[in-house]
Amino acid sequence: MNIQTNSSQPLVTIITSSYNQANYICETVDSILSQDYPNIEYLILDDSSTDGTPEKLAAYGDKIKWQTLPEKTPQTPTINKGWQMTEGDIITWLNSDDTFYPGAIRKIVEYFEAHPETGIVFGDSMFTEADGTNIVSSEPVPDFNFRDYVLNCINVITQPSAFIRREVIEKIGNLDESYNYIMDWDFWLRAGLSFKIDYIPEMLSTYRLHPNSKSVAEAKKLAPELEIMYKKFFANDLSEDLRAIEKEAMMNMCFTSGGYYSEGNDWENAAKMAAKAFKYNPSGIYNLNNLRKYLYCKFAGKNIYRQTRSIFDGKTGSGNNKISI
Repeated sequence: MNIQTNSSQPLVTIITSSYNQANYICETVDSILSQDYPNIEYLILDDSSTDGTPEKLAAYGDKIKWQTLPEKTPQTPTINKGWQMTEGDIITWLNSDDTFYPGAIRKIVEYFEAHPETGIVFGDSMFTEADGTNIVSSEPVPDFNFRDYVLNCINVITQPSAFIRREVIEKIGNLDESYNYIMDWDFWLRAGLSFKIDYIPEMLSTYRLHPNSKSVAEAKKLAPELEIMYKKFFANDLSEDLRAIEKEAMMNMCFTSGGYYSEGNDWENAAKMAAKAFKYNPSGIYNLNNLRKYLYCKFAGKNIYRQTRSIFDGKTGSGNNKISI
């Protein structure tokens, strides 16, 4: 099960859930086998692929541990199953079309060892085309703090570059299996209530965008999960600091959700989320950034949006009030 073992250093567990990713799975596996950290536990759970993935995995022999699940299983419970089958002190999952950069695991372990108060640490990811060509890197977040993360409702934590101490999972539980798309985002929110989350300015992974990836193909299916997640979050017993931002955070959730509906060309539901936004936070209507977001969600599929946007672009200039949607 372990690529290498060295009990004097923390064991890092990596789970890969795979389904019909034969075109990419070898790049994923090779990126882990080539890591320079000596204590990695790697498990691949194949969800009954029919495209030749099992044959490609079998070719690695005893270099990797993998198994085929008896029937197609959603990704979230598959990852949870992998976590339960493994023993690492530090845990993550790597999708079967993503990769780690050389040295990524070592950098993460070194950070955790130097910061025992940190429960989760994440770095940067490079978004790529289907063929691996770089597109753009994730935005650095050197000033990351949990309050702003909740307030802005933008998931700046790129999952392939995020690593978790096992005690976090032991305290807050596994990924929520009711989510198919934002199980990682929900996990970060739940974890942040009890554990410190840190960002490090290191490029740790690639995040492949292609027509079959969830983030590209099914944006409009992600949107309703986002609203459910935020309602659940604010139903918790929260600190006064977090409770104070509830109205604004729920407004921003509506704008983010509306943006996902728009990406999926679901203009009707995007407009509905725009209408909800100022019901959650009536005073938000007086902010130009919020008005821009509202107009995008409400009218992005219509010519009137493009005409109105040019007016707002001219008025907001290059200051902090200008946003890009």
